[in-house]
Amino acid sequence: MKSLKLVAMAMLCLAVSLISCSGEDGEQGEQGKPGDPGADSTVPGPQGPAGDDGISCWDLNGNGIGDADEDINQDGNFDAQDCQGDNGENGVDGNANVQELLYGLELFGDYTELTINLNDFEEIDTPANYAFLYYLHGTNGNRYSIPGHLVDNTHYARVHTNLQTGTLFVNFYDLDNAPYMVPGLVYQTVVIVAIELSNTGKTSENVMAELKAAGVDTSDYNAVATYFGLE
Repeated sequence: MKSLKLVAMAMLCLAVSLISCSGEDGEQGEQGKPGDPGADSTVPGPQGPAGDDGISCWDLNGNGIGDADEDINQDGNFDAQDCQGDNGENGVDGNANVQELLYGLELFGDYTELTINLNDFEEIDTPANYAFLYYLHGTNGNRYSIPGHLVDNTHYARVHTNLQTGTLFVNFYDLDNAPYMVPGLVYQTVVIVAIELSNTGKTSENVMAELKAAGVDTSDYNAVATYFGLE
């Protein structure tokens, strides 16, 4: 029991000693010197790995191997030459296959129709191998597309071409559809644009459709002449 009291007294004395030794907090110490700077973050890192090769334009199935059906030009090589597409359809032939033919009317008196033998023109061999555009050149300097309305809109012309015989028929009518007598020297020349049908199976209708698709107004002689280089 006496020992227990001694232990208790010793602990009490220790506690009092600790409390009495606790003073106020001291002043904050000075800030230390800054450390050395770290590594520069602007220095680029190491280069990454190279990317995968792209697919060649000739590699249609993307397997990286030249297959027989990928040698488009059949030259035994697999390269950019095999990447070219098929040729498009041929357009209207250039002026090397287009002729402008002139039929003079200076010696004609009054007339209601004209009959012109296309075989008389040395520039074309077989009329059936050509598509034709027709115009009348007036003494006023204008060129009128035929069939169509003509000078002063007082009359018009109809056209028929017999390709088997190579004959062109031009008939004139007034606005009441009665035959119209054209006075002499109103028109100087019949202008014939002959377009050779060089492609097998091509027809006159094909040529007209191609001209329309190209934006050429066939009723405008100047547009046709510019397109074919006839001027």
